[in-house]
Amino acid sequence: MQDPLRELMPYLPLVIAILILIRRTRRPRVLRPSRLWITPAILVAVSTFYLSAAIQHGPPVQPWGWLVILGTAALGIGLGAVRAHSVTLKRHPETGAIEATLSAWGLLIIVVWIAGRMFLRQSGLVDVRTPFGLYTDATMSLALGLVLAQAIVLMLRCRALMAQYAQSSGPQPIEPQ
Repeated sequence: MQDPLRELMPYLPLVIAILILIRRTRRPRVLRPSRLWITPAILVAVSTFYLSAAIQHGPPVQPWGWLVILGTAALGIGLGAVRAHSVTLKRHPETGAIEATLSAWGLLIIVVWIAGRMFLRQSGLVDVRTPFGLYTDATMSLALGLVLAQAIVLMLRCRALMAQYAQSSGPQPIEPQ
């Protein structure tokens, strides 16, 4: 007889991610546009190290494999742009800080991505045991495209919001004392 808890363990990361993301969507968080480059820079560095190791130790990528990698990168760019546009941005009236609130669509994109990865890993359709392979390459390109596109779109939206705020507030007259 199999342990039911053992059968449900592979789904635990998805449940935890959903709970964390639902909690994050309920309240706005301060978004610092000057720091939006940090996460993409870290992911580019990690991707560079991965690519270097994959070239040295992994099997050569076949032409159809390159199409899969480029396709997942394009999908990641599209998902990142959609996710960035699904974030509600507003300026806090007292502090002037930009606050970001993730929408239900943004949450759904993340949940579908995690569930899709889990399905592929458990389905046996891809070889997930090899450190360098098409599954890992495609996953890395999807994540890189998503994070880069999201950061770029959010940065552009923050700049537009700040410019709009600067135009609407204009110079304030100094009151005599």
